[in-house]
Amino acid sequence: MKLIGIDYGRRRIGLATTDETGEFIRSLPTLDRKKQPRHIDILSDIVGKERVSGVVIGLPLDADGGETEMSLEIRAFAAKLSGKTTVPVHFVDESLTSKRAHDIILYRKRKSRRDKGAVDGIAACLIIEEFKKETR
Repeated sequence: MKLIGIDYGRRRIGLATTDETGEFIRSLPTLDRKKQPRHIDILSDIVGKERVSGVVIGLPLDADGGETEMSLEIRAFAAKLSGKTTVPVHFVDESLTSKRAHDIILYRKRKSRRDKGAVDGIAACLIIEEFKKETR
């Protein structure tokens, strides 16, 4: 099952995808929402171009597993994306994915450590990983 992972943010949207088998994950270029205000249309095009069978979006939950202001915003974003595509949208708890992505990027060259888009892409990869764990 080919998936696309989304790390939604108010400034940037990190993206990742799997291969056709769902085994290997790679990050895609991050979308800057201010530079690309039609990000829903762009994402819809990516979903079609990549021929994915599902979208996985990270959902930030509070310490008790409840909804947050950001999770409600993400659900509204997901509803708009669902209206533009025919593939199912899944949610996965994204707790600590950005922290783990920052930890991973520390092993990169000094210049690329400051690349916030790379952190978002890694976080999207981790979101797919978490979904794969939950659905095994």
